[in-house]
Parts: sequence; structure tokens; C-alpha cells
Amino acid sequence: MRRTLFLLGCLTSIPFVAACGGGGTPPPPPPPPVTLSVIPASSSVTIGTTQLFTFSVSSGVPPAVNWSVNGVPGGNATVGIIDTSGLYHSPATFPTPNTFTVTATEQTDATKTASASVIVTYPNDNNLSQTNPIKMGTSGGNSTDSVVSGTTTTCCSGTLGSLLSRGGVTYILSNNHVLDKSDKGAVNDPITQPGLVDTKCQPSADIVAHLTEAAPLPTSNVDAAIAQAVAGTVDTTGAILDLGAANGTTIAAAPPSSTLAVPASVFSTNEQVAKSGRSTGLTCSTLQSVGTNVRVSYDTACGGTVAFMVLFTNQVIINGGKFSASGDSGSLVVTADTARPVGLLFAGNTTSSTANPIQDIIAKFTSAAGAPTIVGGGDHAVSCVPTAINSAAVSAGPSAANLSSQEIERATETRDRNAPQLMQDLAITRVEVGASADNPKEAAVVIHLSGPPTRSIPQALDGVRTRVIFGGDSAGQPQSGVAQRVGLPLESIQGAMAVKDAHAERLMAQEAIQGVGVGISDDNPAEPALVIYVETGKQYTPIPPVIDRLRTKIVEGDRFRAFGWGKETKSPAACSGKQGNIASPRPVRESKQK
Repeated sequence: MRRTLFLLGCLTSIPFVAACGGGGTPPPPPPPPVTLSVIPASSSVTIGTTQLFTFSVSSGVPPAVNWSVNGVPGGNATVGIIDTSGLYHSPATFPTPNTFTVTATEQTDATKTASASVIVTYPNDNNLSQTNPIKMGTSGGNSTDSVVSGTTTTCCSGTLGSLLSRGGVTYILSNNHVLDKSDKGAVNDPITQPGLVDTKCQPSADIVAHLTEAAPLPTSNVDAAIAQAVAGTVDTTGAILDLGAANGTTIAAAPPSSTLAVPASVFSTNEQVAKSGRSTGLTCSTLQSVGTNVRVSYDTACGGTVAFMVLFTNQVIINGGKFSASGDSGSLVVTADTARPVGLLFAGNTTSSTANPIQDIIAKFTSAAGAPTIVGGGDHAVSCVPTAINSAAVSAGPSAANLSSQEIERATETRDRNAPQLMQDLAITRVEVGASADNPKEAAVVIHLSGPPTRSIPQALDGVRTRVIFGGDSAGQPQSGVAQRVGLPLESIQGAMAVKDAHAERLMAQEAIQGVGVGISDDNPAEPALVIYVETGKQYTPIPPVIDRLRTKIVEGDRFRAFGWGKETKSPAACSGKQGNIASPRPVRESKQK
């Protein structure tokens, strides 16, 4: 017995190591466990194309593996086929559902596996040259939008968004910075399809319009311009690529609805929105905020440095860093269920996209010839599900693991003081401490409800945010605040607008705060919130959890800009980034998407 106790002491307690016979060094620590992974961990694969997956181990030589798709060894025509080398062949026609799991299993030990997710999408052809009459939602821009510096030519273009009709004349509608080169263009400048970024910076011979009128950027509160269409070059129905019905291999073009949507109403009902643009094709999401004041940066010229900032008011902000990317500037944003125009996309960052309300566009181009109208037809649905890879992902919810111990302690003390009184409401099942969904850097008192509470839930307790969870999953885990959104009454949105108007200027006096709008609280989706857009990495005065009885919601991201945000999902057909970096007599050309 003594021997057994002595050995246990040597094995488990460092102070006893020197007393063990031999006085040798302690045994080396066990090697770290070998982790398995499939690379890439997630991918988007167009129908009828391939994606190579590899099996990786954190140490040692990767063993031989067997590949399967959705549990089917080698896959099949429905889910996609994967060969012994890990090359995945996506289905030839669009599958439903369109999300699959690729799994690698060690041949000598079937308990050791790793997986990756695959989303199969329709092809994006918005950047390609079209045959006349062209559809909208395609690559295009001012054919003079290039800058030559030595042997380098830098060119820019964006998206030809939609058609306008005014006084019996048809115009292409896009951004000022796409058609008028940020106020530096000239009337009658040629507008071509595709744009320069897709023609190796060489102007296309297909001139589809001539610049007619642009709303001046610093003073108009919109980034918009119109160009009179050349007869016979555009589809006069106003059809936009991928805005129609989907079949097994393609999504049809279709005109938008001729009925305009009101952004506040779209936001109130939490309608989905969609756009079809040059870089990311058809994407769908929801509105993040309306009535938003936001600063957007513009370049001096194509490929130049930041030249000026424009403060826009009453803008529409759309959820999700994948809703758009540079090159999508000028896309028409519509409601997904009716295709009614909501706004004109003109800028973005890593978390959001920005659009001018369509009513402001119409008002800006109203003239003696009358008010313009969007060329379109009746209401119809947009095929959103197939492009879910590009849509705004539903948040998995904030994690308390990212909070400091001081922040957890602050919220814990607040919970302990207030829980007894809160639990008197029979609808409240438990009170916990977690992270705020409105500001993931702050803790919150998390209140779980089994049904409607008998009294209103405080927006904050002793300066600590509250987060309301309506039910939960089978393990009692809180559901995402985003997933619970059902909309808000217009009256509450209008009340929140008044708070925004009263505080936006003061808040945006801080350099780090680049926008303030009205959105929905993720801590309590039954309430509106003052959405405050903060530039990542910049310091700002702490923002209280509640301002004038309105919850505050912090959205961090990089700078909103009209050039070069996001990441393309598909490279340009001919010119992508810098070319000709090796010794060559040919000039270097680089493309910059708007």
C-alpha cells in the first residue's frame, strides 16, 4: 500500500518528483492530439464544375482515405460525385437541397473522419459580353474610365443596374461613380457593355448608351446617373439577369416590378431583398437599417487614393458582407417576393451594403419632361434559395467566451441583484449571463421566456444590457436573435427615427462612427434599435446600452467605400488585378471594380 501511494504522489504531484528514486528528469509531456481536416472547409461550386478537396492532418503523413458525399461512398449524380483523389464533380443540374457534406474517412480506422460543406450554385455570367439587345444587371460603365501612368493603365467599371423611362426616352440607370466617373465625366461619354474591367481595359465596341445626366455627388444625397440608351442595344422590357424563374441549369432574366417599394415598409415586415450585379450575381438578404446617415469614401480617379468623403442621409443598409462586392455598384435592389425596386446599390464594406432609396433617385431625375419610371412589369418572385451562399448568413449568436472576466463579473453581480424580482414573472424561466447580441464585446443579463411576459423586460439593468431569448433548442441553448425577427410596426420605426435624428450628428462627430440608422435589436427582436456603424480598430467613446429609451446596436466593419469593397466570387473574364508584372514590352493593365 505504501508503495502504491508513493507512486501516485510521484505521478501526480510535482513537489514529489525529486524524492523518487534516480532523481531523473520528469517524463516528457504527451504529444498533442492529431487533428484531421478537409480543405477547403467550405466552398461554393457552380453546377457542372469541380472542386478539389484534400485531407490534412496536423502532424505526420496523411493516411489514405475514402471519400463520400452526404454519406454516399463516392457520391452520386444527385449529390455530386467525388473520386479517390478528392475531386468533387457537382451535379449537372441544380439540386434541391443544394448544400452537401463531403467526408474523408481513414481507410484503416473508420472512426477517424473529417468533413467539409459544399453549396452548389447557379453560374454567374453577369460579367460576360452580351448579344444585343442586352439585359441589365451586367458589367458596364464609362469607356473613358481609365488612367494611364507610365506603362500602367488602370481601368474601372461597375454594373448597369436597370432601365428608366422619362418623357418617352429610355435611359440606363447606374451610379454617378460608374457612369460619370465621380463627377469627372462629360455629357455624351460612351457607356459600354461589358465594362473595362472585363475587356483588359480596352473599350468595348458595343456602345449601349451615352451619359445624359448625373446627380452631383457632394450635394445630391444620391450616387446616381442616367445614360440614354442607343436604339436596339438594350432589352426594352427592362429585363435584369437572374431576376426571373430558375430551372435546372439557369435562372431566367426578368424585368423588375414597375411598382416601387418603400424601404421602411420592407424593413417593417422583414421582407427579403435581392440584387443582380456584375461581380456576385444574384444575392439575397434582409435590410439591416433604414433612414441611415452614413459616410462613404470616394477615390480621386480610377485606382487613385481616397479623395473625399460624402455624408449621405436616409440610406438603406443591407445585411451581410457577401450580399455585394466591388463591381456590383449600380445594381438595382428589389424585394425578393415581388421584385419591387427598393434602392440603388452604391457602396459597401465587410459587413453590409449601402443603397440609395429608389424614391430619392426618382425625385432627383424628375425634370420638365416629367418624373421617370422604372421600366418593368408586374410583381413576381425572385429565385433566392439557389444563391444562398452569397446571402447574409443567420448569426449563430454571440459567444461569452470572448468577454473579459471583468465584464462577466459585472453582469453576474447585476444578474444576482435583479434575478429574484425578474423571476416573479412566470413567463421567465431562467436568468443567465451571456454576451450581448447588440454588442458582442459587452456582457448581458440573458432572460429566457416561455411566453409573453406580464410586464415589459428592462432594456438594461444597472447599465448592463439585457438580452431576451424566446424559447430555445432542445438543449436549452438560445436561438439566434436574427432568426426570431418577425418585423416591427411602422409606428415604432418612426419613433426610432426621431431618436436617430436627435443623436446622429453628435455620435458621428467621432471619427470611428461612420453611420447611424434605425434597425432591429438582436438582444430583443421585438424592439427597434439605434444601429451605430463603427470602423474596426478605431477608438470611440463608450456607447450606452440605451439612448432615449431606444436600445443601441453596434455593427463593426471596415470603412464604407464606393470602390474596392468585399471580394469577388468570380474573377473577371479577361483582366483581374495586375497583369504583365514579368518583363514584357506590353503595358501593364489593372482593373478596379466599383
